[in-house]
Amino acid sequence: VIATMRDVGKRGALEAAAGPALGRTLDVKQLDVGDEGSIRACVESLPGRRVDCQSLPDMQRLMDTNFFGLVRLVKEVLPDMKRRRSGHIVVISSIMGLQGIVFNDIYAASKFAVEGFCESLVVQTLHFNI
Repeated sequence: VIATMRDVGKRGALEAAAGPALGRTLDVKQLDVGDEGSIRACVESLPGRRVDCQSLPDMQRLMDTNFFGLVRLVKEVLPDMKRRRSGHIVVISSIMGLQGIVFNDIYAASKFAVEGFCESLVVQTLHFNI
């Protein structure tokens, strides 16, 4: 894992928190994303210029499960609730739907999508007593 920061002089707290991972599974590098030279130097310092991230299919599967799975379920039950003019939809989400956490970007994005969907759904369903 590579942690980057504009001012590596401020890395003390990060290194202290990293503990024994520092130098083994975590490295700290200088990177100012507003400076193309800094970006180039940082990427060039990586073995094989390799930056790993989840593949697009993996990201799509996660979104399909966490977000579109919920959407499919709501689409199935909502018409019946509207006809009855009553019902409850209880969604258990995650704090990551309100605040992202490092290294959980796609998961957090899926939960932000759930939060946004549900907030919009409330407005649409209130007049149906749902």
